[in-house]
Amino acid sequence: MMRKVGIITFHRAVNYGAMLQAVALQRAISNLGYDAEILDYVDSLYDHYKISYKSSNFIKSTIKFLLSNGARKRNYRFEKFLIENAKISETQYNRNSINQIDENQYIAFVTGSDQTFNPVIVDYDTNYTLGFVHNKSKCNSYAASIGLSTLNDKQKAWIKENVNGFHKVLVREKTGLDLLASIGVVNTTLVCDPTFLLPSEEWKSMAHKVKTPKHYILYYGFKKNHAMEKMVQSLSTETEYPIYTISDSIKFDKRGYKKFSGIGPGEWLYLIANADYIVTNSFHGMIFSFIFNKQVWIADSNDGTFSRMEDFLTKINCCNRILNDECEFTNCLTEKINYDNINNLMREYVDKSKQTLENLLVDYKK
Repeated sequence: MMRKVGIITFHRAVNYGAMLQAVALQRAISNLGYDAEILDYVDSLYDHYKISYKSSNFIKSTIKFLLSNGARKRNYRFEKFLIENAKISETQYNRNSINQIDENQYIAFVTGSDQTFNPVIVDYDTNYTLGFVHNKSKCNSYAASIGLSTLNDKQKAWIKENVNGFHKVLVREKTGLDLLASIGVVNTTLVCDPTFLLPSEEWKSMAHKVKTPKHYILYYGFKKNHAMEKMVQSLSTETEYPIYTISDSIKFDKRGYKKFSGIGPGEWLYLIANADYIVTNSFHGMIFSFIFNKQVWIADSNDGTFSRMEDFLTKINCCNRILNDECEFTNCLTEKINYDNINNLMREYVDKSKQTLENLLVDYKK
């Protein structure tokens, strides 16, 4: 009988990065010979992803339903992708029921990756820091992220109280490593995002084809970003390639950008893998651009979490890909990423992270 490992993360978020990192960690642990499953923990974190088109007025309800077609298709594809590509616990848990989990069925529990150590994101829900597990020696994190560059006193106290005593604390960013050290959380190690633990070919096998032009520039970001706008427009001018976004909005794009809608994780992987150029302020938009060896530029998302992107770019010597309003946007095509060097740096980092994860689990065989 294989040894069982329970994972808690943001697996049902309608968010490409959250979904893909969850699938990656479950598969990576399974590939090491364990019966890994994502604990199907569902709480209020997911409420804002629900689509509401109901109204007391039948005509308004019908209109809302028709206008939400892209979002409904996207959500359906998220659910389908999760079922097809990851192992989920048979029981679904909530805040009231997860304490009833049979702890003896599992040799270990892992929280992560993603921002499961971010008290703002999880709204101080201790289940994301494995608060439901009574035996602390079974508690671990893999590539957990705090996602913040500074912590106030309340946040420090929450993290310290809930993470201290873990068997192993593996985190994704050096910023998080330093913050944990500053509040007395030891036994920490820096590891890569779990999406790197799977080879690019495995990711491509999960991709779903989308009808695209032969060449396109993918503009994938959050909120309006002046530096990103200037870069995609410069690229389009130089190449004459169209600019595409990923959006379910029915509003006309005044900038003249085209859009892909109803995109699930499989379709998203395809669009990243096949774009000629990518401009993004998304963490996993950046990560998968490097996994697929794309020409990519990265901007600050201005939400206080850019430290995690800077940490990664520093590690692979790619800080020159960071955009800001002072950047020169001429000769974009001549500034290519040398993936011979980058892949060597990433391979060394990934191999070390795989070994660290394996060592964490081997401890439970002793």
